Amino acid sequence: MSQEKKVIDYSTYSSYKDTVKSLTKDLKELLQLSEEISLTNTAESIRETIEKSAGEHFEVAIVGEFKRGKSTLINAMLGQDVLPADVLPATATLNRVTYSEEPYVQVEYKDGHSERVDIDQLENYVTKLTLESEEVAETVKEATVYYETDFCRNNVDIIDTPGLNDDEQMTNVTLSILPKIDAAVFVISANSPFSQFEKDFLEKKMLTSDVGRIIFVVNCFGTFSPEDENKIVETVRTRITKYVMDKAKMVMGEDSREFAVYKRKIGTPKVIGVYAKRALTAKKIEDEGLLEESNFPEFEKALENMLTRDRGSITLQILANKITNSGTEVLRSVVMQENALMMANDEFMERYEAAIAEIDDIRNKKRQEFVRINEAANQVFDDLKPVLDNYWDNIEEAAMKVIDGYRMTSDDFKRDQLKLVSAKLTEKIREGIQDRAQIICEQIQNSINVAVSVEAERLQGFEDEFFQSVTKIQEMFVMPEKISKNGTVADRSIGAALGSFGVGAAFLGFREAGVKGALLGGVTGLISFSSIFFTTVLALSPAWPVALCVMAVAGFAGTFSAGFAIDKLLVNERIDKYKTSFKQQVKKQFHEMRLNNDFTETVRRQVYSAFDGLKSKIEEETEIILRDTQETLDNLNALKTEKNDVSEREMDRLHGVAERASAIVSDAYAVRKAVTDSMEAS
Repeated sequence: MSQEKKVIDYSTYSSYKDTVKSLTKDLKELLQLSEEISLTNTAESIRETIEKSAGEHFEVAIVGEFKRGKSTLINAMLGQDVLPADVLPATATLNRVTYSEEPYVQVEYKDGHSERVDIDQLENYVTKLTLESEEVAETVKEATVYYETDFCRNNVDIIDTPGLNDDEQMTNVTLSILPKIDAAVFVISANSPFSQFEKDFLEKKMLTSDVGRIIFVVNCFGTFSPEDENKIVETVRTRITKYVMDKAKMVMGEDSREFAVYKRKIGTPKVIGVYAKRALTAKKIEDEGLLEESNFPEFEKALENMLTRDRGSITLQILANKITNSGTEVLRSVVMQENALMMANDEFMERYEAAIAEIDDIRNKKRQEFVRINEAANQVFDDLKPVLDNYWDNIEEAAMKVIDGYRMTSDDFKRDQLKLVSAKLTEKIREGIQDRAQIICEQIQNSINVAVSVEAERLQGFEDEFFQSVTKIQEMFVMPEKISKNGTVADRSIGAALGSFGVGAAFLGFREAGVKGALLGGVTGLISFSSIFFTTVLALSPAWPVALCVMAVAGFAGTFSAGFAIDKLLVNERIDKYKTSFKQQVKKQFHEMRLNNDFTETVRRQVYSAFDGLKSKIEEETEIILRDTQETLDNLNALKTEKNDVSEREMDRLHGVAERASAIVSDAYAVRKAVTDSMEAS
């Protein structure tokens, strides 16, 4: 194991992949060491981490309105005409591109069956270019294109989505993938930059997640002068920045701590102008000059950096954290075994009983912390009660505001127009209440997120106390200097000798200064902690808070509908009477929705689920250490009854384990510290 790693660089796919490969190799070695010294719980935890990371890959979705050049952009990324592209809206399904030396397509149908087809037949399954292909595409859930391309070689999948605003079904297909992706590329046309639909889509569907994982690409198509293109890109960037900040102020509060953190972290949205078609041509003919003119390398570099440094840092944090946790436990166990085996039986039993009592005390303190976590959850829910109690009144108020503001004329009361007016007004009401509900939900989710992060920071005190107690147990079995038969001082114990291996006192205190959050899986800043905690603990994407909005707003789509009995109204009724009648019918539907949708209970489950995640993670990580510590002590207790001393061969074996584990932990600390510093600085 090399200890010369001074610079940790994971800004490129290759360097990131090499770092993951190195950490995984170290984990596998720690797994062997854990099994060698019978740390069964630590070994099982390492095995689970290795299995989870084995299939880890990045998913990048290309989204945007129809005919913005999404498929052409992907083909430029791949360097070949792999996906169908046409002057008419083409893509009708989700198309995933993944790496394979053998090119082919696996088509997965909605009814569950799948088939393999030749890659040159792809357009017959996933497009709307012909009536026949459109009929087939309606039965397809997803098509995976296996293709040998450098861009996907490093575990990157590209997802081509149907054009937004083409038809509702295709838009919903795209929406279904957003919570699951690592990054999004939002393609905008320079010919019509930032339509109203694009603005609404960003505000309501994407900015609720994390604008930091979106790259906005303005596809210039080469129809403007460089000066005009720069103006267009800057205009788009200015608009997006305003949308992002306005939305964040509304959700978080302009004077809040989390808004200040968010503003600092997000910075300026990534907006890049490119010529996708020119880049594709340049790659086909291998013209580096033409490729530079397309500005495509800047886009690819930004995407690579986003995936590796931003999204990939979570994976590196998880792997490095597991190594430091598990490696430290190996070292601690080795020290305990060596010293315990050299103790006199009566001395060992005295310290054994004290150590078991300390373990019981730790578990009691943990139960007390869980009570405090429950109290924090109760407090959050109580603080949200006023918002929840007024939720339906707020939604109803939004509906009434829409009705009051809806402009009508006498022509609208013509019998052939009345039903159309009703349908339009109903749709406006649905949009209004969905917008109001989403803002309320995002504010609730932000409150939950902040509260969990604050509680995680408070738990740093328990984490410190926990590791101090574990270290105290270890120190119970630290022996003084050994005196050789000739009266000279012999080699010190493993615990004292570890300094020469590169870890020294770091493993005794477990954590390097400034590296926090060992029990919860990562750093505990509002943004950095959330990205790791909600991903690894609750098994949800970093866009977890959107889940609550989706559940709440979906209820309106299925419950609130047109079909009021307005045709019973007389044609010559005045507008105010019509609106009054409409309001009464709307209120009636809201009354039914209140009875059938327990929003308060939905929020309650979300609150306690988030705080239960804290408890589960702490329980899991502490018990791995405590159970292995107790099992080590129990095994030593049994062993002490069989023999009174440790053989030189056994001592050499333990020294070997300690030396290997120490070197692994030392390297992991370097990676962990580099990732943590990068996340806290960004």
